[in-house]
Amino acid sequence: MSYKDRLNFNFHIPTRIVFGEGALKETVKEMDSLGMRQALVVTDVTLKDTPMVKSLLDHLGNKAASLYAEAIPDSSVEVVNRGAQVFCEARADGLISIGGGSTMDTTKAIGVLAKKGKNDLKEFLGFSKVGEPIVPHIAIPTTSGTASEVTMFATIKDHETKIKNLMSDPFLIPRVAILDPLLTVGLPPVMTAATGMDAMSHAVESFHARGYEPIADGLALQAIRLIVQYLPRCLEKGDDVEARGMQAIASTMAGMAFQNALVGCVHGMAHALGGMYGLHHGLANAILLSHGIRFNMPVSAHRYRQVGEALGLDPGGKNDAEIGEMAARAIENFTRQLGLPQRLSQVNIPKDNLGEVAKLAVVDPGMRSNIRKVTDPQEITAVLLAAW
Repeated sequence: MSYKDRLNFNFHIPTRIVFGEGALKETVKEMDSLGMRQALVVTDVTLKDTPMVKSLLDHLGNKAASLYAEAIPDSSVEVVNRGAQVFCEARADGLISIGGGSTMDTTKAIGVLAKKGKNDLKEFLGFSKVGEPIVPHIAIPTTSGTASEVTMFATIKDHETKIKNLMSDPFLIPRVAILDPLLTVGLPPVMTAATGMDAMSHAVESFHARGYEPIADGLALQAIRLIVQYLPRCLEKGDDVEARGMQAIASTMAGMAFQNALVGCVHGMAHALGGMYGLHHGLANAILLSHGIRFNMPVSAHRYRQVGEALGLDPGGKNDAEIGEMAARAIENFTRQLGLPQRLSQVNIPKDNLGEVAKLAVVDPGMRSNIRKVTDPQEITAVLLAAW
């Protein structure tokens, strides 16, 4: 496996990970370890009255300062600002998120405002604008895809301009992540598949991101192997706790990989499509991933040999380009096996506006960390047309 001529990197993953069936009940212990006395619990309206949230609140007892159940898909500045106000009114000193990626991102952003004593998130959007530890955050994911529980990123959408804004700072990384596979057994098949492919895209994209390095590679390769083995089982039998648990681990490992190596063109395009059309992030990644591999083939073919092997392919006597194409086809076959749409046309993305999507994608941070340099939106328009 070849690397850059000058291999220099920093690997950063400060999160304590608590994994296991029933791990939810470890929350109070983890609060105590952080010196957290009163926590604002953040979730979304669809989970508010579910057994998992009720169980968490029961475990917390009087250590739950309040419940903020207004997180939404593609969280907004307004939702974050209201959450910070609730945090202050409840006199909380810590945060617990329970939900998917948007809920965890919302909670990270609330933690910024609560620490800074500000009431508007906009000045902290972008890169490294936080600059100090925020309110302690325990993340409890209920999906297995975004890995926001171990990353320094939060995506906050401006719903007026239809642009997804990235907030990135090492201090956004949650202090503790609790992975309880019992929390994901009720996730519907389509969401299981789409979020699972989000995890797959994180693993594969870390291989064609500019920051790739050996530690991230190891995590990414094992994540790919686990996803191939266990994600179909999650769909075949939703209450297969072993499969759900291994998929959760795979998602977190892929998150550790891209947290350090970053992502690439697929995420750039997916963010643009999500902003403009509300396309689910995992579903967008699932459709675009094979096309991203092909786009990067001229500069990254040798990297895909390892990806192909992790996908279970036999490299035989094939050259790097042939293995890369095999990997792209394997991804397409895998998403087909999961029952996901294969084309952008199948999810109502208009063909005549792909040029505008490309313009937005080219300036996305994910595109800037792609291993193949992209400056011309027409290059990305061609990729989007191939996926349409």
